[in-house]
Amino acid sequence: MTMAGMAAEEVFLGGHDDGVAGNEGSDLFEATKTAIALERSYGMGENLGSYGDLSRRHLEAFCQLDPMPMARVDRILQEQLDRSKEILLRHRRAFLILTDQLASRLELWGKEVLDALGGEDEDKSQ
Repeated sequence: MTMAGMAAEEVFLGGHDDGVAGNEGSDLFEATKTAIALERSYGMGENLGSYGDLSRRHLEAFCQLDPMPMARVDRILQEQLDRSKEILLRHRRAFLILTDQLASRLELWGKEVLDALGGEDEDKSQ
């Protein structure tokens, strides 16, 4: 989910800006924290070692403790960025409709999103 903004910028604008990939609090920073937690806190990585609750540690401290998982973290992020791009491309029509609606009204209802996605299936069956 946190990679979707960067993916949308790359797919529809040709690249991303530092708003999604910048400092602490950016989408990429949050995605990186999640990938590190998967790798080293939740037991879902290639190794079993856990550093416990990573929310108390800075990312720099994690990298100093164990630089090896960072390659895996980078692979996770790239895989999810690619996955996000594929989803956006597959639902391009709905994305464009929804962004227009969101820009004009500043909000969307869940049903509107589902309807836009459902409309794609109807178009394909005809």
